[in-house]
Amino acid sequence: MEQEQDLTARIQAFDDQYREALRRLWFLGDVHGQLRHIDRCLAAAPDLPAWLVFLGDIDLEVRTFREWVEPMRAEYPSVQVAFIFGNHDADSYEHWERLHDAGSAVALHGKVTDLDGVRIAGLGGNFMGRVWMPPDEPKFTNKEAALNRGAFQWRAGQRPAPGYLAAIYPEEFEALAALEADILVTHEAPSCHHHGFEALDELAQCLRVKRSFHGHHHDDLSDQYALQRERLQFDAKALAFCAIKNGLGEVILPGEPGW
Repeated sequence: MEQEQDLTARIQAFDDQYREALRRLWFLGDVHGQLRHIDRCLAAAPDLPAWLVFLGDIDLEVRTFREWVEPMRAEYPSVQVAFIFGNHDADSYEHWERLHDAGSAVALHGKVTDLDGVRIAGLGGNFMGRVWMPPDEPKFTNKEAALNRGAFQWRAGQRPAPGYLAAIYPEEFEALAALEADILVTHEAPSCHHHGFEALDELAQCLRVKRSFHGHHHDDLSDQYALQRERLQFDAKALAFCAIKNGLGEVILPGEPGW
């Protein structure tokens, strides 16, 4: 009971100290190329967010990320953009290249970034059996090893499957775990989701975050997550398809379950 009270007090103190900054951080669930819902929310917002943080699966079929957000940035120049990648952002090498032609958008993966005083740790991508599926031992420790196995490893000398680009690798994971942050953003879910991972619980605990946000599963089980907060030792939040929440976990747009 005392541990639960300490956790609640820690989260409350964080929210009280950074309330205004957290309200102006908007976290976006998987958009899969959709932008209109963001435009509608920005047009209706009494106070514009300072940051839009995409949680992966931006899934750009034609335009680059820079080109995709350009009209929105032109209309709302004070709104900045940050992102992590998801599994569908590596459906092809072209997907990957379009996302990372990002202009002024800030890539959060593998580091801790200060967004208006709030320290955001980012871990993009997904766990892959061909690379690392916790709690199993990894087959590759880093991306370089997975992508450079020699031409003989790939049929007719082709490039490796693009999915390796978005896999989560132990070396990046461990380097991030050595840092400290306020919020963790991931594409994959922690263990409070039935398809989530205890490894992400451990990452959040190492980082000493107060809150986490994830996408990927296109559902929002945050109310169920709240029942596991004491076990997790952080406040976990999920984003449904095309959903938006602020840094306090308050719903801006509920989005749609499933896809």
